[in-house]
Amino acid sequence: MRWALLMIGIALLASGLGVFIFQRLEVSDQDRVIRYLPFLAPLRATEIPFSLPTPLATASIDIFSLLTPEAPLPTPTPTPISSALVRVAYQITATPVFFPTPLPNSYRIRGVQWEPQKFNNCGPANLVQAMRFYGWTATQDEVANALKPNQQDKNVSPQELADYVNSRTNGYLSAIVRTGGDLTLVRRLIASEFMVLLETGFYDPDAPQKGWIGHYLTLIGYNDNFGRLYNMDTYKQETSERYEVLDELWSHFNRVYIVVYKTARERELMALLGNHWDVDYNRRYTLDRAREAAAAQPNNPFAWFNLGSSFTALGRYLEAALAFDRAFSLPQGLPYRILWYQFAPFEAYYRSGNYQQVIALADSVIESAKGYVEEAFYYRGIARAALGLWEEGYADISAAVRFNPNFSAAVRAMNSVRSRELP
Repeated sequence: MRWALLMIGIALLASGLGVFIFQRLEVSDQDRVIRYLPFLAPLRATEIPFSLPTPLATASIDIFSLLTPEAPLPTPTPTPISSALVRVAYQITATPVFFPTPLPNSYRIRGVQWEPQKFNNCGPANLVQAMRFYGWTATQDEVANALKPNQQDKNVSPQELADYVNSRTNGYLSAIVRTGGDLTLVRRLIASEFMVLLETGFYDPDAPQKGWIGHYLTLIGYNDNFGRLYNMDTYKQETSERYEVLDELWSHFNRVYIVVYKTARERELMALLGNHWDVDYNRRYTLDRAREAAAAQPNNPFAWFNLGSSFTALGRYLEAALAFDRAFSLPQGLPYRILWYQFAPFEAYYRSGNYQQVIALADSVIESAKGYVEEAFYYRGIARAALGLWEEGYADISAAVRFNPNFSAAVRAMNSVRSRELP
């Protein structure tokens, strides 16, 4: 019976009809199918649970014009390292090292110790694993208390994790965040024994009824013969996943990756990353990849969401808002929890003047997360202030600061709005 279902599932997938049917099943029925055909889990259809206003920001722009390629990316001009992260005690001494090609068929980083995550501590626990590999002994509680003082906080962003490393390790360790990664790059980093953290979508096979959540993974190895990446999962200890499955789940976060490394190896990391060491190049490259994905899969809401995030990172807010309009309007829908982790839609709609959309998105997050996403209060607050609702805006921003006193953007905004100035 199971083999028959498997063959039917594969045949339907090949035709495209299977995905259409599967995504329109009730959640309970999807769960039953996934028990026999687990490879369908990443294709589960979810949706934003609350109605949003009709998009206003970009109605006059042809949406598919966003997919038109631009001029080829120029090669960045090499510049000397001037990072403030390089302290006197840990000057860079390594010379650039280019990893030999081809890569080994498999590689495993030894000595990564499992850090079981506490409640809502996925990010801090993964960061502890990476730092501990290099001999840095911060505890999970120390990292969590600095980044998410409220235990109920749903998420710590990749940039917040990197900022912790860059400000709390006395220059011994550094961290960078990039997007638009690929499996070849992460395998190169693994084979050079750099600690790489990915933020991905996740469906718990032991509790499929919980639906989609965001999740960090610490990569510890790969095997091309089996087509699998190995990771130290703070939730389930050491696990592995097929290349194609992990890549699909990783795409839910625009293939963002964090590299934690000894500052003394920065030149080696620069050589491995090549042009992607340059932040602007990396952002424009990610935009090109997002365009390609949306053109290839015009009905994939994650592809359009990534396109919006990529435009936002480059400060192109009107184009970003249009891409997000498309992402939110597609029939498959997006997981409602996506806005617990990614806030580019708020920024794009706010900067393009669609304050009502910001408020609607924030309302949906505050309801679904029971108030435990401080960024939703922050963005609703500045949107209300922009509409002249100064008192309501100040109250929202103050709530964000109470929830996380280390939320520096909210602290600055609170002071501005108190003076009747927009942040």
